Amino acid sequence: MTTLLQIFSATLLSSLLSIVLAGFISFRFLDQYMSKMLCMAAGLLLTVAFTHLLPEAFENHEIAGSVGWTLLVSVLFLFCLEFVFSRQQHKHERPSGLGTTDEIIEGSKRKSGAGNAILIGDAFHNFTDGILIASAFMMDSNLGWITALAILAHEIPQEVGDFIVLLHSGFGRTKAFLWNIISGLTSILGGISGYFLLDRLEGMMPYAFAIAAASFIYIALSDLMPGIVNQEKSERFYTQFFFILVGVAIAVLAVGFHEH
Repeated sequence: MTTLLQIFSATLLSSLLSIVLAGFISFRFLDQYMSKMLCMAAGLLLTVAFTHLLPEAFENHEIAGSVGWTLLVSVLFLFCLEFVFSRQQHKHERPSGLGTTDEIIEGSKRKSGAGNAILIGDAFHNFTDGILIASAFMMDSNLGWITALAILAHEIPQEVGDFIVLLHSGFGRTKAFLWNIISGLTSILGGISGYFLLDRLEGMMPYAFAIAAASFIYIALSDLMPGIVNQEKSERFYTQFFFILVGVAIAVLAVGFHEH
């Protein structure tokens, strides 16, 4: 029971603390640097997906084909999910005039279902983190705490990206914080499940990584980056692309590259 209590404490600490710190960073700088933070979020999400989640998912070459199908189905599902949420919001919102171009653009952004998609992917990602923490504790308690701290450190930049996407999608700050907490607490479920069912859950982890990666890639490419491409002034595009690379650099420093 002592090991289970440590797993519970470590998963709770790593998930809550990373979300609180990420929320502070996002809310503190969002108003002044919204466009730049959106670019950084795109870089963060793509880097985590391509250099961390997908290598983990494809590590077992025997199931690579199945993982690839999981990735494809997840992207198509998120596309349909965004369509459904967009239609629901259109039904409940009547146009109140054309407004300025910026208002029209901002309105279209806030009708996006990207926030719901990012929460789904993050929940799967946090669940796998919980399993990793549980497996480490079952080998050695010191290794478990080190793993929890490492996960906390690499979760902060990704959670910043999640907050930016949620706020960009029309979530209020309180709502974004609460839903991110709920999504983060799936790490506790992963930790407890890992303690009792580690042998059975180990085979499911590549698919969970693939679903998480699909959500991060989809959000970055469908919701965050199209507005960057459609810039009228090339100088603005170069500035925004620079901040995408800043997001990539932050993710690399915090998460690193996957190594076998």
